[in-house]
Amino acid sequence: MADVPQKVPQFYRRVLPDTCISFYSEEGKKIFREALDSGHMECYFKLAAQFRTQDEPAFCGLTTLVIALNALEVDPGAVWKGPWRWYHERMLDCCVPISLVEHEGITFNQFVCLAECNSIETQATKSGTGGTLEQFREKVVEYSKRDDAFLILSYSRKTVNQTGRDGHFSPVGGYHPKRDLILILDTARFKYPPHWISLELLWEAMHALDKTTGKLIVLREPRGYLSVRKKTSSHTEQKDILTLFKISPSFDVVHVNVLSPGISPLISQWQDWLMEEYPEQKNQEKTLEYVVRGLNDCARAAVDDETVLTTQIDVKCVGDLSKAHACVVHQLLTNIEKVPFFEAVNKFLTQNVNDHHLASFGRVTSNLSEGQEKCLSSKLTIAHFVVMFLMSWPYEAVDSKVMRNGDMLVRLVMKVKSECWENILNGESNVLRKQFSSLLKLQKEKQSNRKKCACHN
Repeated sequence: MADVPQKVPQFYRRVLPDTCISFYSEEGKKIFREALDSGHMECYFKLAAQFRTQDEPAFCGLTTLVIALNALEVDPGAVWKGPWRWYHERMLDCCVPISLVEHEGITFNQFVCLAECNSIETQATKSGTGGTLEQFREKVVEYSKRDDAFLILSYSRKTVNQTGRDGHFSPVGGYHPKRDLILILDTARFKYPPHWISLELLWEAMHALDKTTGKLIVLREPRGYLSVRKKTSSHTEQKDILTLFKISPSFDVVHVNVLSPGISPLISQWQDWLMEEYPEQKNQEKTLEYVVRGLNDCARAAVDDETVLTTQIDVKCVGDLSKAHACVVHQLLTNIEKVPFFEAVNKFLTQNVNDHHLASFGRVTSNLSEGQEKCLSSKLTIAHFVVMFLMSWPYEAVDSKVMRNGDMLVRLVMKVKSECWENILNGESNVLRKQFSSLLKLQKEKQSNRKKCACHN
């Protein structure tokens, strides 16, 4: 006898537990009026203007970030629909594949990474890192009085007697100081309405660890709270957008080490090379040759089918760009070709036609249509990807008596910027640098957490 298919349970909303007070109940309205009079609802209005329901049951983190990004008026530099640039959850694919987030959601560290990849400055306080209840209350008081920055919470639903996945993200929509209540703008509006909840209970809920499973390792990720605000810049924000390039999926916070096994050896060797002592070269031409040789040596460790950079999935064929767009992609490629590194890379490729590994730094994405890929491939070369990598890497100057390769590149990149830098190339490299920096920062944190876990086992 055939098995009878089981019906999937269905729900229409959930009843708020006694720990919460509905925003639109009579008591909730009274609390709102009193909080408004006290001056602790300044954060509410911009957030409310962008408040939305999460598109997927596990999208609370992405939707919370989208609300904050749009409330802070951050230009994504990418089209949402039609001619409109606007943040949507499915545009947040810098650190975690959207397909994975649909099933597993994101952790606190991944949220921070995504925020920093999208021109947001964060100040995170993780549970168990020494913060106190009173310090948290001070932050809530501060950020409820301003609308240029917001407070985001990552907490356990079970601790506040709510149902569903244990982990949840929410922006703080306001505060009632006398009753010590926080307004939670719950993005799961299909389940719960916005509600008021005790600050002390939320503090307790933020200290329940988030258990995540990596390959061979079980980690307990922290929860906590963080402030978010738009990063300030000396130049117009619209210039800091990605026109053509993007970091490849080989960089992914889901990986135990952030980097895939195929690309990790390359990046590791590159970081080691940057720390090596720099042998003084005769002139800039020799220095450029030295850098390209070093880069090629590092690339030997990569797996052939993985790259550091790729192209935007939705980029149009260079030849099809309208005059209104001023052929932005062509302009970017032309700018790259003016950078001294470009000639040095091409010279190396000519001399080592069948014995180079620089293709590991980038290729046209295979997700483009056949016509688009062919068109881009005729314009884009390995040299464009290599130059973009060199100009976008987040170099760190080391304070030491010895000149290291990294110190040399810091100076060389600054010199190149002063001589032949253009706004479109500056914007492209700035965004990539921020993203590289955020991913590498998270990589260090994951490595540190694994060492701590190993010590406790």
